Amino acid sequence: MSKYKTGNFISKKNNSTFIYRSAYEYAYLLKLEKDDDVINFVVEPFKIPYKDDNGKPRSYIPDIVVLRKNGLIEILEIKPKSRLCNGTVQRKASAARSYIKRNFKNSEVVYRFITEEDIFATEKEYLQVLKMI
Repeated sequence: MSKYKTGNFISKKNNSTFIYRSAYEYAYLLKLEKDDDVINFVVEPFKIPYKDDNGKPRSYIPDIVVLRKNGLIEILEIKPKSRLCNGTVQRKASAARSYIKRNFKNSEVVYRFITEEDIFATEKEYLQVLKMI
């Protein structure tokens, strides 16, 4: 059994249902749904090849891709701040940045991490989300 809360998120903005794999993901999907600057978003949109610490080929799937009204495309990975220094997390991020350079030469595309600091103003907000899901 996973230690993370999982479930289905129904998006009216996208007329779709997405799977969320943590309370952080659920809370950020709520923010995207309410953000007037966001045209569209997709959960787990595509695979990016990378090599693990043993050099074995693997696939990484970013958490969310967001299209904003100004044309910016954001490829997002939602992680607790404490996990950002993890070697595997950094290898995946590096692979995503290389993927962007190779595949999005004529578009404004960024890769970034979303942490609890980006999602919750207080611990109380986090606890409220846990009660909702």
